[in-house]
Amino acid sequence: MEIFRLKIKKIVNWDFFPILFFGLLVMSFHFFVRPSGDDITYGTVFYHQPVLAFIHDAYYTWSSRIVIMPVAAFFAGNSFWLFSVVNILVYGLLAVMISRIFVDKNRLKTNWALIFLLICVPFVSMMTTAGWVVTNIHYLWPLTFALVAIYPIKKICVGEIINWYEYPLYFLAAIFGMNMELVAAILVSVYLIFCLYFSYRKKNSIFVILMAAILVGNLFFILLCPGNGAREVSEIVANFPEYATFGFVQKLTVSATSHMFTIDQNFIMLTVMAMAGLFSWQKYKAWLPRIIGIIPFVICLMINWARILVLSPKFGFLFSVITGKSIHDWVTLSGIIGGQLNFYHYLGLVFMFIFVLSLIAMTVILFKDEKTFGVAILAIGASIMSRVVMGFSPTVYASGARTFLFQYIAMVIFGVLMYREFNPLMTSNKQNMLFKLLGFMGVLGYLESLLKLI
Repeated sequence: MEIFRLKIKKIVNWDFFPILFFGLLVMSFHFFVRPSGDDITYGTVFYHQPVLAFIHDAYYTWSSRIVIMPVAAFFAGNSFWLFSVVNILVYGLLAVMISRIFVDKNRLKTNWALIFLLICVPFVSMMTTAGWVVTNIHYLWPLTFALVAIYPIKKICVGEIINWYEYPLYFLAAIFGMNMELVAAILVSVYLIFCLYFSYRKKNSIFVILMAAILVGNLFFILLCPGNGAREVSEIVANFPEYATFGFVQKLTVSATSHMFTIDQNFIMLTVMAMAGLFSWQKYKAWLPRIIGIIPFVICLMINWARILVLSPKFGFLFSVITGKSIHDWVTLSGIIGGQLNFYHYLGLVFMFIFVLSLIAMTVILFKDEKTFGVAILAIGASIMSRVVMGFSPTVYASGARTFLFQYIAMVIFGVLMYREFNPLMTSNKQNMLFKLLGFMGVLGYLESLLKLI
């Protein structure tokens, strides 16, 4: 009995036990979710045409995702439980890669903080927008494999040896990840930045240079794919005719509007921004940096209030009881995302511009270590740009909440960087209090996702 107890204690104290726990939580989702939407469509693909014909048709008529789409069709057309096993492993791999890349010290406790933040991400509401199987494979899997492809950069930075057999794995991970357009942009940006960084540091890597060249070539592949152009035209005609007349500023305005009203209820943005406000308050005695640190949290609260104002039936009922009028006489979601831009849309653009500036300023005041600051800027930059580029897609509204995945994971990484930086500077009591608060937010995030399924 004592030996068994010691083995259990050893497992619980293992640095990666929190990730096993995360895997169990993700597994619980799979007991309640079932294929729907695009899962059904993809599931019948290979009954009608062979793989190569499907890839050919997709490339010329719909999308450059000629690697991702056959994989999605395969899993959608086979046992859901086969997909579930693989999908749970991919979620676990996501957590492992974030830990491997961004967690260096006090790994057990920091991994728990990482898992608490990941649980705050509303995976269920995002990944069921077009079908659980297809959406996970099109969004979460490329992002996860992109982190695998970025991992060798971390190893080069810290001087770790990369074994010969690792290179094919990183290459294959990059191939899958870069087949998704937004992930391709993230990967090429990271690799080009580190090409310059390694050149400056006289640490040139042939692998990094070759991968950067391949990733640049992949961007041209995406831009020149006839299917992407055909899909854009069909989406404009079907969902957003006004989009064809929009210029640069109008598309930025649409991006800002989508950030405010197609975002789903989540705890990750509020949690990470609250951490930033807390740490800025701890680090500085002067009021200016403290205010800079807390502004993003206040703006996140305002975005949530705006969503409640427009989207909440309960608020609409309360408003009608108090005023005798309907809130929809003033503002409606269909009016906001209906296509025509007005004063309120441009006001939203100004509001989001202030939000972006506040995020950058917050990052500048929080991180003074050169290396950590560089990584934090990359994370916050990826978060911002993942939303900006959505304005340049006619499916900016139709895609719904699933496109926020990239911003949420960037926020998780930013939160881990803050925790890693500031937690050691806190007293033991404050560390425990922060840890419990993160755990509490994680419980809320998990329950929010679970209750949407049962």
